[in-house]
Amino acid sequence: MVPRFALVSILTLLTTATIAQNAVPNQKQTQETGWTSWMSFDGSANSQERVLDLDSTVGYNFDKHWGVDMGVPLSFVSSSSPSTTITGSTSGKSTSASLNSLGNIHTDVNFKAYGDLVNYASALTVSAPTGSTAKGVSTGRPNIGWNNHIEHVFDRVTPFVEAGFSNGLTDTRFYHRPFTTLGFVSQFTGGSTIDLGHNFSVGASLYDVLPSGQQKMFSKLVAKKSTSTAGAGKNGRAYEVAAESTGGASLTRDNGGSAWVGLSPGQIFDFQIGYTHSVHFALDTVTFNLGVNLGKLVKKANKS
Repeated sequence: MVPRFALVSILTLLTTATIAQNAVPNQKQTQETGWTSWMSFDGSANSQERVLDLDSTVGYNFDKHWGVDMGVPLSFVSSSSPSTTITGSTSGKSTSASLNSLGNIHTDVNFKAYGDLVNYASALTVSAPTGSTAKGVSTGRPNIGWNNHIEHVFDRVTPFVEAGFSNGLTDTRFYHRPFTTLGFVSQFTGGSTIDLGHNFSVGASLYDVLPSGQQKMFSKLVAKKSTSTAGAGKNGRAYEVAAESTGGASLTRDNGGSAWVGLSPGQIFDFQIGYTHSVHFALDTVTFNLGVNLGKLVKKANKS
């Protein structure tokens, strides 16, 4: 098995090399210019929580490379977790809670370049702490993240790598975490998608989360009434026994893998069902995602 640091080094070198080159856009794949609008509806379930997320974004593409957008997410969460005492010890009983919350409003600056060698996409995201800190949706501080995606199309097979850097872990399309974090973290992903034809595709990837320095973890499962040091909770799940935990890099370090099946009829709808296994937290999550390109839907309706 390839050591973790070797995998991370390879992904980092690939990202750095691709950013350095001058990608030549492919005219057949350039994005549309003008106003854009997109809505995504996500569902996620594991042994600890069930989440429904609705995220609506409005943006503007200045040209085939640059664009901006802003999104307003809403979360509907039902969760169950061991009840917690003021000292952070568990009583062994299960409690259930439901919460509806405005998420963190985010703004993205996007760059895309398409070429014969690689396709490259980069996004700088700034999220305002508009979500509830009491419910663990927000850390109470702004989140700044920079993500880079590189891919190469081999007929029906498209391998890709991603490298992201931020001051806190964020949810992905296939992994809604039962906590949020504060502290510098690098995230690396490598995988591939396969076009099966007839608008169907499958994909799989491996991810590695590498935090650095002091980390804070804010639980979505435990009421805001206790704190703990790192190491509490089974499989490092400090979020099960304390509303807020502080520790070193090991507190939020994680690695695992995802697999999914996608259906994309036309250029308006995009549907995916996925599964993610977190090795560090020993957590299995099943998700679905429905994306609707509202901008193209409206244009199509006006033409008909």
